Amino acid sequence: MAPEMRSQRLIGNSNPRYRWEQYWKTEEELKAMKKPIRKYYERNNELIQQYTFIDKLLDSSLPHDLIQEYHNAAISASLPNIPETITEEAASPQPMPGTPISPNGKPLTFYILTSYAPFEKYGNDLENPSPTPPMPDWEPEEEADSNSRIVSVAIFINLVANTVLLVLKIIVTLMTSSVSVLASMVDAALDFLSTAIVFITTRIISRKSAHDKEKYPVGRRRLEPIGVLVFSVIMVTAFVQVALEGLGRLTSGRKEAVQLSPSAIAIMSSTVVIKGLCWLWCKAIKNSSVQALAQDAMTDVVFNVFSIIFPLIGYYADIWFLDPVGGILLSGYVILNWSFTCSFHISQLTGAAASADQRNVLLYLTMRFAKTIKHIQGLTAYHAGDKLNVEVDVVLDENMSLRDSHDLGESLQYVLESVPYVDRAFVHADYARYNSSERQH
Repeated sequence: MAPEMRSQRLIGNSNPRYRWEQYWKTEEELKAMKKPIRKYYERNNELIQQYTFIDKLLDSSLPHDLIQEYHNAAISASLPNIPETITEEAASPQPMPGTPISPNGKPLTFYILTSYAPFEKYGNDLENPSPTPPMPDWEPEEEADSNSRIVSVAIFINLVANTVLLVLKIIVTLMTSSVSVLASMVDAALDFLSTAIVFITTRIISRKSAHDKEKYPVGRRRLEPIGVLVFSVIMVTAFVQVALEGLGRLTSGRKEAVQLSPSAIAIMSSTVVIKGLCWLWCKAIKNSSVQALAQDAMTDVVFNVFSIIFPLIGYYADIWFLDPVGGILLSGYVILNWSFTCSFHISQLTGAAASADQRNVLLYLTMRFAKTIKHIQGLTAYHAGDKLNVEVDVVLDENMSLRDSHDLGESLQYVLESVPYVDRAFVHADYARYNSSERQH
């Protein structure tokens, strides 16, 4: 029952099953392939990096440290203070990019644990080893928190830019009767409204209250996709009205080509430049609200370019119907674009299943975690907003003590939550492969 022996008894030695790097394809190899085959191997490369990340996570000191710290906490009745290392053969003290952080706030150190059977890991490859190409580490895309300064600055700058552009678009609309320009003005008004929604949403998320833990036990992070969803619905609804205006112009009998003044063209062109800069900046910030603003900025670039082109071509080619048709086409583009965004966030907020690749990576992690896990009875991964909730049912020995089963299950939960796209994990330990919950299904 010594801490080190107990963690060894519950988890065992690290026993990676595969040498993933042998399947890695280099950039030169990928370029020589045809497109469908290249796409297959690019997906393979991404999966190989994720499986390697899981191997390094499980080969680190984290699983053993957690078990040992539960032991120490039970004795000292103090909060966990996980040590930085365990006494194993050190391979490299340098943490890889995206290395998980232990509860004491320090990066984990990874180890090579050498007591597994080599042929179980590599099979016959060790008899005829072949050189493997260098494989870059997987760098998980960590999402920027809504409280972070860069998110706040990005949203505030977008709010200011959209306010200025809205005023300019109103001026242009008053100067011309173009349906395409009208659609652009509506788009600017909705940009302002949507950015205001995102700004207010992030302020609410970052606001701290003494009663927050009671009212919102898991925090208010889901307000972000809800804000984007509301934003998407407003965009679709408004551009349906713009499309109807274009149809009304086509059937009104008025057959005059619309002329844009130089000042109107200059204002529309400035919108393209400003929105292009906003898009370049926002697309690099991994946050669902800022990504929605980046998508909106990209839509605006396309929208405003064609809002200039349609009236100009219609005027100089004397094609009167090109402007209202352009307005209808632009409205259709926005409606289609934001309908997909709306559908995506609805599916995530209503508990859409994780992708097959994500589920397989989580299943691999659970399978490799500890030798005392006899069976994996079930693994469910589903969206609860931008990230995943994971539910795992594992079967342990019926003679295992409550203390051991609790510490093992909670350690597995912590490691699952170390995967970047997992928000929360729930582990259920059973002693039999058949239970009452299965009878209900």
